[in-house]
Amino acid sequence: MLQVLREKASSWVIKILLGLLIVAFAIWGINDVFLGDRDPAVAQVGSVKILRSEFDDSYRQELDRLRQSIGTIDSETARRMGIDRQVLSRLVNSAAIRMAARDLGVVISDPMINKFIRSDPRFQDSKGAFDRRRFQQALTVGNIAEAYYVANLKQAMSTDFLTQTVSDDIPVPKVLADPMVRFRSEERVAKTVLVPPEPLGQAPEPKNEDVAAYYKANTQRFTAPEYREVTFIHLDPNAMAKDIQISDEDIKAGYEERKAEFIVPDRRKVQQVVFPPEAEAAANAASAAIKAGKTLAEAAKEHGKNLRVVNLDWVEKRDLLSDIAAAVFAVKKGKVSEPLKSSLGWHLVQIEDLQQGRTIPLKEARGTIREAIAHTRAQNDISELTSPLEDALAGGADLNEAAAKINVKAQRIAALDRQGRGRDGKKVTILPAGGNFVRAAFENEEGQTSPLTDTRNGGYFVLTVNKVTPPAPRPLDEVRSVAVMSWKAEQQSQKAGKRAKSILERVKKGAPIETVAKEEKLEVTTSKPFTRLTHEAQSGVPAALTEQMFGFKPGEAGMAESPKGFVVGVLVSANAAGGKDKADIEKVTKDEISGGIAGDLTAQLIEALRKRYTVKTYPRLLQPRL
Repeated sequence: MLQVLREKASSWVIKILLGLLIVAFAIWGINDVFLGDRDPAVAQVGSVKILRSEFDDSYRQELDRLRQSIGTIDSETARRMGIDRQVLSRLVNSAAIRMAARDLGVVISDPMINKFIRSDPRFQDSKGAFDRRRFQQALTVGNIAEAYYVANLKQAMSTDFLTQTVSDDIPVPKVLADPMVRFRSEERVAKTVLVPPEPLGQAPEPKNEDVAAYYKANTQRFTAPEYREVTFIHLDPNAMAKDIQISDEDIKAGYEERKAEFIVPDRRKVQQVVFPPEAEAAANAASAAIKAGKTLAEAAKEHGKNLRVVNLDWVEKRDLLSDIAAAVFAVKKGKVSEPLKSSLGWHLVQIEDLQQGRTIPLKEARGTIREAIAHTRAQNDISELTSPLEDALAGGADLNEAAAKINVKAQRIAALDRQGRGRDGKKVTILPAGGNFVRAAFENEEGQTSPLTDTRNGGYFVLTVNKVTPPAPRPLDEVRSVAVMSWKAEQQSQKAGKRAKSILERVKKGAPIETVAKEEKLEVTTSKPFTRLTHEAQSGVPAALTEQMFGFKPGEAGMAESPKGFVVGVLVSANAAGGKDKADIEKVTKDEISGGIAGDLTAQLIEALRKRYTVKTYPRLLQPRL
């Protein structure tokens, strides 16, 4: 067909037809004619569109989460479980909140984002100052471009701002909290005896038929996961950047262009108490009390009504009210200011720590600048490689041929499971970071080539699934040593269980647990008081036995298995009033109730927003991808 067009191109008829096509492209766009909409909206809430790429990311993350908890799950099973609909519903909810935030004029400014990022401990040095190198390294490890991170952070902060208005500081009804606190605060004390299994070395050697029977009964334990053999091309800006030479002149120019990033501002670590405008006398009295030796918190409690110390953490001068900023920054480290008047009232400000501003010199910033310039140039180089790579693949070249055309090397992984491990159980180290690679390897069938996929740090990968090896039991000869050890462990555990049951029967018949333990050459341990919430690591009582103890009367006994063996226990005492941990339990319980109420209120808010805004979904656009 193309050859016919070439031969007839000089014809006036063909010229008219080609001219009409050019006009059509100009009007409708070449994307729609040849490529279609590469990233269509799968749903729309008001004017907010949910793109298919956004859905894909969320869907894959949900599948990864499920696979970690329930094991292998393919796309068809996930579809029957309704995972796609659940993910889409969550995205619609988030979009509805974003619409509401936008309508209410909630705007997350660049200075707010800047402050949030600078205050993130992950991006700070040992002195608490923002370290851009750490920030860049974190993004590189996560394979996230800075613009992508900032855009998502803005979105998250705007939705959080709205949801927190309905879910913060929720009072908990006493009638609801008190019964739960009483139930959780009850304490028990028990005497326990641990019956451990004997060492595996003392177990008898199994017969061949014993091993074969154990292997047959526990085949799932010895089943190898599904593996994929893949060939791939990875255009990695981090790897390419290492080979790019950056001149001293370019580094100096980069430093001058980005000099503002290397200015460390004056900062103070601040906590304060604010008295109402009419409470000048109380503020002065509190100030006098501090000078006499009281702490800020003590003075606030003594002279303020329900006032508390507010920790502002690290702040810059611009973060404070203009009325008091200069005075606050004049206070010395460890000191408390005189009462400072602002539009909010009277401030007593304590400086816990301070950091003097400075400009990081070129000598210290050199490495960061070199990495940034090299990374940018590597991304530019990669951008020039993607088109010829896609053209080669579209022309029928396999990955090895396509790699040769752009002067890079294709790599091969002989076996890859869903956890990114090889047949030896170790992590495959040459994978593009970020997790998308493994997903792509298992979303494509044997013989299929994935689309060119963005790694979010400016890189790309494309892979071909050469071979699929389904899950299969490993041969007994291959896993015999593991099967023998597992058989021995099971035999020793069964033996310990019988011994513990014998001890329990004697104790139930009236024998003191101390006497029985001494005869069995075991130790008796008296637990500390424990509640229904106390972890086994703290009480020494397994969860299953703890549950029994709260149904026992003093003197009654039970047993349960633990990671270390079997535990026989006798209830010593019960305290229905609760012990010293009651206050902590009350706080945890109230927080849980408050969180539950907050969740209900947020759900009602989302339901109302979904009724307010027009919600459109396009399920047909999901199906081909799933």
